[in-house]
Amino acid sequence: MRPKPSAKPKLGRLEKMNPADYWQNAADFQHWLAEAENLDLLSDALGLTLAPWAEDDGPEDKAGSASEYGLFQEAETDQIVLVAAYPGSSETPQLGALITGAALAEASTVVWIAAEFTTEHQQTLNWLNQLGQAQVAFLGVEVELWCIGKNAMAVNFTALQDSLGEFEEGADEGSQPQTRGTVAPEPEPEPEPLTEAQQANLDFWTGLCEQMDRLGSLVKPGNPTPEATMGFAIARAGFRLNAILDLEHRSLYTELLLSGTDAHAHFYLLAHERDLIADEIGLPLIWDDSGDQTCVIACLLDNVDFDQRDQWPHYQAWFCDCLERFYEVFFERIKHLDANGYHAMPHHRIASLTDTLILPASQRP
Repeated sequence: MRPKPSAKPKLGRLEKMNPADYWQNAADFQHWLAEAENLDLLSDALGLTLAPWAEDDGPEDKAGSASEYGLFQEAETDQIVLVAAYPGSSETPQLGALITGAALAEASTVVWIAAEFTTEHQQTLNWLNQLGQAQVAFLGVEVELWCIGKNAMAVNFTALQDSLGEFEEGADEGSQPQTRGTVAPEPEPEPEPLTEAQQANLDFWTGLCEQMDRLGSLVKPGNPTPEATMGFAIARAGFRLNAILDLEHRSLYTELLLSGTDAHAHFYLLAHERDLIADEIGLPLIWDDSGDQTCVIACLLDNVDFDQRDQWPHYQAWFCDCLERFYEVFFERIKHLDANGYHAMPHHRIASLTDTLILPASQRP
């Protein structure tokens, strides 16, 4: 039977993610940024009101069809704002492409987004602002991704103070959209010491990551975590490989987690091939579509004694093997999934398909 959930909601721990694990490349990041609610987040960070640029207004043709940047307009002034978004650290070739695109589009504001800026690139932005003399503003923005537990994720944009300062000091009133300064962040509190269970989790995941590195696994581990779940990127946004310690039920789980509005459509498209997938992966699989916007495909190792540390290498080897198999079997399938290609059977709710799937007597927590 499925274990009963606690009466109180569980509190999650914030964990910083690598943006490159969520956005596969600049084009993927740019496409995400163009969505209205995501563009609002960037607007708030800059103190601007950004809106998509109408395709027939001209500058799009000048700038070409580069997928690494997008053209927007500032709602109050109708001036062109070029935004280039990269999920990794700032690189010099990005700056060259950004300046070229801005010149072709005749942009008045240039926004460069990256996960991290080098000191040299921050100095370059300041120098460009001095040269621009309020005719063109160059703004640097660092992006952070955070996850809370296994499902909830959040993004944070932080404008570089130096580039904002140069812009605000050099701009004439009315000639550029005004940017709002941001409050200096409070010093981070000292982290609380780990509990015994959290330290054990951290030690276990550290050993798993070391074993994956030694084996040259296709699955690239991130930083070990003190939590009971460790996640790994696979193929595209909305999909995640998880390794789970369910010590309450003396079990380990390897799972492919599907999340988002298209999770069920993607799940059922994969479920159409469940017999072939089971043959390819060579493991008994759990197919669980009971979440509102999450679905899970998982395998289980039970009768685990986590207190016996001499058994950990065996458990870590099991995770290595399962994660590798999941990655090999699902990676290409995930890349080519199209939620628009799924159509529920007429006169049946999607949930009715659950009865055709494989559900174990004891499921993941």
